[in-house]
Amino acid sequence: MKSRLFSSVILMAAMAVLIFFCHVPLVLNLFVAFLSAAALYEVLIVTKYVESKALTSISMLFAFIIPFISEISRLLSTIGVHFELGNALFVMIFLYAVVLFITLMCSYKTYSLEHLSLVFLMSVIIPCFFTTMIFAHRLTGDRWNIVLVILCAWASDAGGYIFGRLFGRHKLTPNISPKKTVEGAVGTVLISVGACVVFAYCVDTFVTTITVNYFYLIIYVLIGAVCAMFGDLVASLIKRNFGVKDFGKLIPGHGGIMDRFDSVLFVAPLMYIAMTMGAVFVEKL
Repeated sequence: MKSRLFSSVILMAAMAVLIFFCHVPLVLNLFVAFLSAAALYEVLIVTKYVESKALTSISMLFAFIIPFISEISRLLSTIGVHFELGNALFVMIFLYAVVLFITLMCSYKTYSLEHLSLVFLMSVIIPCFFTTMIFAHRLTGDRWNIVLVILCAWASDAGGYIFGRLFGRHKLTPNISPKKTVEGAVGTVLISVGACVVFAYCVDTFVTTITVNYFYLIIYVLIGAVCAMFGDLVASLIKRNFGVKDFGKLIPGHGGIMDRFDSVLFVAPLMYIAMTMGAVFVEKL
């Protein structure tokens, strides 16, 4: 318990530093790139589907590059090669798929299509989903959008953990994650909504250039809390399928990078999509 609390404090301090400096060019991109590569590495190690260091390195490189896709597209346009963001992403995924199929052709006795299909799925989902935090930062609200994404995910985790420990009686998904309870799920929603409303109120009060749309906030966070639980269950499903407790041991009391950011993985794209339809943090005229 102590190690979990200590790690949580360190993580929150690190996130505070990131939020403070996220306006500096490429800082957020670098964070998401390292996060994506590290999370993917843990998943590949846990599944044991990739024993080739070369293929692992190629997959991690792909995950590292994706968060810079906008910058790469912009850089290419300066030399006369015009790729819209969607096209640039398609080219990257296409090239990566070609590499995987070449690997399958050259090592069909070592790798199966099932193995490389999972590698491809994780290598695309993890960096693409995390990269939506960069896109959210470019919307109205910029850094406050990032805080909302991370706070919604982590408050959901904390609420589920606390309510589950204190009041957990009824199993939620015993075949996937035996420790998850209905009471923990209720705590997930309550703590997430409460924490995000308090945060938004502080922004509304102390940031003179921003006003908050509380209707959108509560709707987004309610759905985000459910997505956070879903992300946690997806991670638990993968771990149970491969017989491991955690994705890693990098963060004491939490496990690996993927263990800590599994809920963010699904909350980030949801929040980005929602914010494109209606901003939570609105600039005052």
